[in-house]
Amino acid sequence: MKMHSFNQYSHDLGMAVHDLWLAAKVKSALEMAKPTRGQHIHVKAHGGVVSLSGQLESHRLCEQAVELARMVHGVAEVDGQGLDTWMVAPGHMPEAPNAEESAEYPQPDAMRREGGQDRY
Repeated sequence: MKMHSFNQYSHDLGMAVHDLWLAAKVKSALEMAKPTRGQHIHVKAHGGVVSLSGQLESHRLCEQAVELARMVHGVAEVDGQGLDTWMVAPGHMPEAPNAEESAEYPQPDAMRREGGQDRY
């Protein structure tokens, strides 16, 4: 193995380890902070740039997640474009994204009492 290719390999390996370490630090910071605790936020890092993705309850939570990630030492930039919000209007059931899932979740009318007893 040539020395140049060995140095390149070790540099690439070092960057990969650093990215994993940085992603773990950001994920930990998000889990430890009260506003984002318990949220399902996916974290990836590449060259100091952290990408966040997932669905959160509000735009405010998205902003807080991005700010928390920025405060982690070693983060050069945060990409929060993968963060989405979901809102469900009161009294409405969220629609399943495909027909297979629709069959798994009964509609509100199907959950009403039949003959004085609960179906479920």
